[in-house]
Amino acid sequence: MQIQNVTDFSLKYTLESGQSFRWNKIDDAYCGVVEGRILKISQQGTTLHVESSTNEDETTFLPYFRHYLDLERDVPKLLGEVDNDAYIHRTIQTLWGMHILNQELWETIASFILSQNNNVSRIRRIIRRLSERYGKKLSIAAYEDYSFPSPHALATATEADLLECGTGYRASYLQDTARAVVNGELALTSLKQLSYPEAKQELIRRKGIGEKVADCICLFSLGHLAALPIDVWIKRIFETLYLRRRATHREIREFAYNYFGDGVGYAQQYLFHYVHECPDWADTEHLSLINLKQKPNPAVESSKPVGTRTHRQS
Repeated sequence: MQIQNVTDFSLKYTLESGQSFRWNKIDDAYCGVVEGRILKISQQGTTLHVESSTNEDETTFLPYFRHYLDLERDVPKLLGEVDNDAYIHRTIQTLWGMHILNQELWETIASFILSQNNNVSRIRRIIRRLSERYGKKLSIAAYEDYSFPSPHALATATEADLLECGTGYRASYLQDTARAVVNGELALTSLKQLSYPEAKQELIRRKGIGEKVADCICLFSLGHLAALPIDVWIKRIFETLYLRRRATHREIREFAYNYFGDGVGYAQQYLFHYVHECPDWADTEHLSLINLKQKPNPAVESSKPVGTRTHRQS
């Protein structure tokens, strides 16, 4: 399948920005498991080439796929609304085309429970082991992977088996949440209908889901762009760039919402990925780009650089 005229979109930055743990770069394409199928995606200019491990009806698959990559949203307009200073303007230019994914809810909940006090490579290994043990084997050409375990599979697993997959202390949190989904205590369909504050509060009720994990779920699955996941990196970014002092999570949230508005989720994702791409993100030159004495002005000139960029230039 082909999707043409996909402008202002970077597959590379979208899939490599820490939102999902299932994508692997294979030559010039990305292979990953998305809701029980392997997808192989490559980008050539404004055309996306998509292969699936299952027979897909294009009339139903393509709208779903476009939603998954957030292609229906006017992302340039949204980025213009958060482009309030020279620093984030640079991050937007550098990472132009990065979108926030709309991922399957159960896998997102489970994955970010596993993300606590963990690094990306280890999270990926845990998810791979769980999927090998409790998921279904999938293949496309010579590439093999496994579907993510269902809530029932993890609810009925033994804690010893989960620990063998490297889950550590998170095993009990994962199993408790899986059982809540199975018995209807955590109703995924209903969760999708809630507002951001309601959905976040419902998630935080679960053992092992704090504010950061709940905000990740709200942002990367439920489409709540006002969600602001504050991990050690986001805390460091706002303290270093904007507040210039140590700050509580509450202070960071208050500043971020007032400064970036309803698109704060996109703003934080660009800042988060930029600091991982740029080792000098907090040097004197970078810090000089922010002057909060100037009133933030969302109506800035277009953030889009001249031409279409899908890869960062060195």
